[in-house]
Amino acid sequence: MNKRIILKSACLIAFSVGLAACSQRQNEPAEAKTKPTVKYRANVSAKPNKLITPKVVVKTEKLVIEKRSPIKVVAQRKVIQKRRVVRRAAVKSRQEARPRAHNRKVVARQRARQQRQQPRQRQNHYRAPVSKARYASLQGDYAGNPQTRAFINMMSAKHGFDRGYLNYLFSNTKSTPFLARMAYADGHPKRRVNKKPRKGRWTRYRGNFLTPRTINKGLAFARANRVALQRAEDKYGVPKEYILGIIGVETRYGENVGKNRAIDALSAMGFENARRGKYFQSELEAFLVMSRKEGLDPLRPMASYAGALGLCQFMPSNIKRYAVDHDRSGTVNLWTPHDAIGSVANYFKKHGWRTGGTVAVRANSSSSRYKTLKTGFKSSHSLSRLKSKGVSARNLGNISGKASLLKLSTYGGDELWLGGHNFYVITRYNHSTHYAMAVHQLGQAIKARLGGRGAVRQASNDIDLHSDDLALLMK
Repeated sequence: MNKRIILKSACLIAFSVGLAACSQRQNEPAEAKTKPTVKYRANVSAKPNKLITPKVVVKTEKLVIEKRSPIKVVAQRKVIQKRRVVRRAAVKSRQEARPRAHNRKVVARQRARQQRQQPRQRQNHYRAPVSKARYASLQGDYAGNPQTRAFINMMSAKHGFDRGYLNYLFSNTKSTPFLARMAYADGHPKRRVNKKPRKGRWTRYRGNFLTPRTINKGLAFARANRVALQRAEDKYGVPKEYILGIIGVETRYGENVGKNRAIDALSAMGFENARRGKYFQSELEAFLVMSRKEGLDPLRPMASYAGALGLCQFMPSNIKRYAVDHDRSGTVNLWTPHDAIGSVANYFKKHGWRTGGTVAVRANSSSSRYKTLKTGFKSSHSLSRLKSKGVSARNLGNISGKASLLKLSTYGGDELWLGGHNFYVITRYNHSTHYAMAVHQLGQAIKARLGGRGAVRQASNDIDLHSDDLALLMK
């Protein structure tokens, strides 16, 4: 009981002391309290017509607080908001122009779908100009050539070409010294002298094509166009290595499609060639008709000195017969790998390529009696007759009945081969045993590299081509 009484008395004493303190503060004089004072700061340098807004300053004992006018605060907020809107618009435009990384695959698929639904446009810089210039008369290097004037009359009457447009084309056609020499050489061939050919002729010829650089380019070309090669092999039955061999021998896989304009080469061969002028004029005719059909500018495509075109070096008349739209773009463009691949395969198929047939096999001879036999891609001997002359092969493949005996001169002696029907088909591209064998061996070398086997032994790079091997491309 005593503890409770003591606690109650202590609480009463503390409460009374608090009340006394509060009453003492209320009785203090009013001058001791702090009052806010308002100061007006005028902008002396401001213009007289400009509204001057006062700044309210609240003073306390320890600090001064400045409060800005609501009018100025609202203006600044509007400026900040406007800048944010501008920045957001710029960011949005950049995002629309350049999609994000995770959206690029979606965009690529959409574009691919659109391209499949719509026919693809021709991707070729050899497009003819929209406006055709008109010339009243023929000018330039062929102005005084009567064969050129007769050709223009024929094209106008037979194919409906505008005479002024033809005058424009042939007025801009050039007769270069190199093309004039080649036309003269083709029109006046040298007489053959019965001389014994030098030893190693095939070794030198092969060294021009079976080089490490050419094989590596063939590998890269095959890997880049493996789908088109496989589709051509499935459709036409021609192995991809022989398609690669043709394109490699002809243009080094597009590296050399020709250094002369096609119209210059064909005009020189057609109008300045005394022996085969009519043939090349027919090729010039086919070239102009093809250019009009495909929308090409005849003054731009490059070709060989004989007028062969594209990666596969087709003559213009062969483009109409054998070229195909292998990439399904709606037009035939032999400057693209896909169409060139399909056209080579179709060319072989049209000339009788036998699917699965053996091209050539290496042969041996036990004596020199084979020298009495006719050799070359045009030769044809029964296997029994070849055996009687000491010629045999370890693996004939599917060669049966007759075969051609191929004799190739190397520095180590004659190299014998037996050619099948498909070897003769390759010679339809160029009528040369050396040419067809170079295509065969280059294709086999690339096939060996694609299959993972070792590289093929290379021949010497000492090149000395015989005049017989300089046959015009695509006769």
